[in-house]
Amino acid sequence: MTPAVSATVARMLRELAAETPVCVRVSGECMAPLLESGAMIQVVRQRVYWPGDPLVVHAADGRLLVHRLLGCYSRGRGWRWLTQADNARRPDTAVPGERIIGKVCGGDCSERLIRVPLADRWRAARQLIRFGLTRARFPL
Repeated sequence: MTPAVSATVARMLRELAAETPVCVRVSGECMAPLLESGAMIQVVRQRVYWPGDPLVVHAADGRLLVHRLLGCYSRGRGWRWLTQADNARRPDTAVPGERIIGKVCGGDCSERLIRVPLADRWRAARQLIRFGLTRARFPL
């Protein structure tokens, strides 16, 4: 979405998104055609996210990404959240919950991104299961 963002700015966005929708401009085609480059989206923090929800995540390299949530899993003492762009072949590196800014809730995007169809949620859950089986070294 944007060039690198500091952890402080990401934390401030996350806190603000808990109070009111935050506007962010998108750069990139990884979620096209549902979300085009240059679109302005609104992001809101929620208590619960479901597979298929489009999330804004602060990636390890500092970029803000709009990718679809596949699910989460327990790792060590915390939970890791796994996301993937609609136009990507593989999931992103899983991130801790502190890196989730919020969910896309409006703006210049397809209605399918805001009101996620059951088929898209099921597809995301299948990707999470596939990821888990691959990590466990089970043949697919």
